[in-house]
Amino acid sequence: MSVVINSNYSATVASNNLATANGFLHRSLDRLSSGTKIVNPADDAGGLAVSMKLSATAKRQGAVSSNISNASSFLQTQDGALKIAAKILDRISELKTLYFDVTKNGSDKANYNSELNNLQAQLTALASEKFNGVSLFGSNDMSIFVTEDGSTSSAVTATSVDLAGPILTPVFPPVSEDFSSLSNWTDTSFLTGGGGSSVSGNVLSLNVPGTGTARVTTQATYSGAFTMSVEMRGSWPNITMGGSTIANGLSNFSDGSWHTITITGDGSGNTSAFLDGASSAFEAHSGIPASGAIALNNFGNGSSQARNLSISSTTTVQTALSAVTVAANLGTLSLSSVTSAIQSLATHRAKNGATQSRLDFANELLTTNKANLEAANSRIIDVDVADESTQLARFNTLVQASTSMLTQANQSAQIALKLLQ
Repeated sequence: MSVVINSNYSATVASNNLATANGFLHRSLDRLSSGTKIVNPADDAGGLAVSMKLSATAKRQGAVSSNISNASSFLQTQDGALKIAAKILDRISELKTLYFDVTKNGSDKANYNSELNNLQAQLTALASEKFNGVSLFGSNDMSIFVTEDGSTSSAVTATSVDLAGPILTPVFPPVSEDFSSLSNWTDTSFLTGGGGSSVSGNVLSLNVPGTGTARVTTQATYSGAFTMSVEMRGSWPNITMGGSTIANGLSNFSDGSWHTITITGDGSGNTSAFLDGASSAFEAHSGIPASGAIALNNFGNGSSQARNLSISSTTTVQTALSAVTVAANLGTLSLSSVTSAIQSLATHRAKNGATQSRLDFANELLTTNKANLEAANSRIIDVDVADESTQLARFNTLVQASTSMLTQANQSAQIALKLLQ
């Protein structure tokens, strides 16, 4: 190699090697001091993106796990109150039995009634219990999300427990009829010249070829307030309940189009009929029986059709728990009401326990998933201290060696001075 003054190739190469080794040394120091392999996005751009998503998912799952734990505490507190309520009912049932002891005088019975009144007050007071300001008892179900994406399909529903008022049940279950058959109906037509009822697909036909009435009647009877909806068309359709008309004279149905009739009954013998979603009734009746079967009729010559019928109860009845709390004394309190209330509370506790059991398993799954997500994220972003310490020692040695060689390369140009002497 020529001996020159203006250029020092060896020093340039040594300088570049020193810069490279020094860069790696600083990056290794950054990794060890931060504990992460990705100090800058350029270190692993793709890995950083994956790590951010995994980290966010793990944090959400941790939050869901915390929510589930709080919900479990809520349910446990609610169950504690239900347990006390059950004990109160046990004592009330005992008092009811003692009340009928023939050896007890009026004063004794008054004492029993005094205890009853206090127990009723405590049972009512339980209804106002709260957990962190949230009522333990109410009429609305509680949805508890058990996945980090808030999926409603995976939500756990904690069934409401209403101790503040009566536990309500519908007078009759809802009815939905598509008329694929007439198994729930009885043909009570009176006709001259044949005709009657028939079904095709989901449509009921009531045919009157001559005179009389084509009629089908529900085998079940209905009572209390109700709402009925049915689509009808034809010559002269008519609807009755317990033999009394609740929708009549619908001659305008002869236009051949389907029309929706909605009928509401208040449970006190009064009904109103609404046509095609109108807000005001086109027909109202009173004096309807308290209970009865519902019939679909066609009067006169011609045919009427019906489809998509539904009947639902809008009246609810007071059941055992409220019957216990409103009873004036042990003499008027029914023992069957107390035992029914105990059964009702037992059912609520069973549902509460079932919900807690599912939440426990959901929480266990979340804990496992969170741990696995954190492990996966760790493999991407966390530095291996043992390996990085080895790299640190290597780069530290390279920096020292490069520095030494650069010093020698800088001194090599002095050979030219010796030639000039």
